[in-house]
Amino acid sequence: MDKSRHSLRNEFLTSWNGRSRVSSMKYLIFSLVVVFLLTSLVWAETWSEPDSATAKELTALNTKLVKAYEEEDIVLLKELLAEDHVHNNVFGSVMDKDTFLKDIESGILEFVKYETPELKWMIGNDLAVATGLIEAQAIRAGKPVPATKFRFTRIFVRRNDQWKVLLFQNTMEGTPPKPE
Repeated sequence: MDKSRHSLRNEFLTSWNGRSRVSSMKYLIFSLVVVFLLTSLVWAETWSEPDSATAKELTALNTKLVKAYEEEDIVLLKELLAEDHVHNNVFGSVMDKDTFLKDIESGILEFVKYETPELKWMIGNDLAVATGLIEAQAIRAGKPVPATKFRFTRIFVRRNDQWKVLLFQNTMEGTPPKPE
C-alpha cells in the first residue's frame, strides 16, 4: 500500500514537472483567473452600495461620533468605540480605547472643532470602512495641533447588532514636496 501511494506521488510529480513551460503557464493563468472571478463574486455579494440603508445608518452614527468628539462626550464615546478600539493619531501614536479617552477626559486632548465634510463608505456584512476628510481644530498638551485638515480611515464593526468604531487612522493633509 505504501509503495502504491509512493508511486502515485512520483507519477504526479513527474507529470507535473514534465509539463511544458507553456502548459504550466496556461495552468497558472487559468488558476489565477478562477481565483479572481470567485473573489469578485464573493466581494460583490458581501459589500453593499454606499447609498444603502446600512450606509445611512453608519453616516448617522458617524455624525453622532463627530458630535461626541466636538463636545468631548466621554460617556457617548465609550458607547461608540469598540472595547478593542485602536486609535492611530496624527502624530503616529497608537492608543487603545482607555488611553485615548483618558487623553480627552484629562484635557490633554481638546477638540475645538471637528467635522467630516467628506465621507465615503465600503460596507460589508459586519464590517464597514469610512474614508474622507476631517476638518478640525485641536489642542494637545496645551499646544495647537499643527494642521486643521486630515485624511482619515475609520473601520466600523458590527457586534451583537450594534456598530462600533474598531480602528481610526488619520494623516495631516498637505502637499508633498515637488522635485527641484
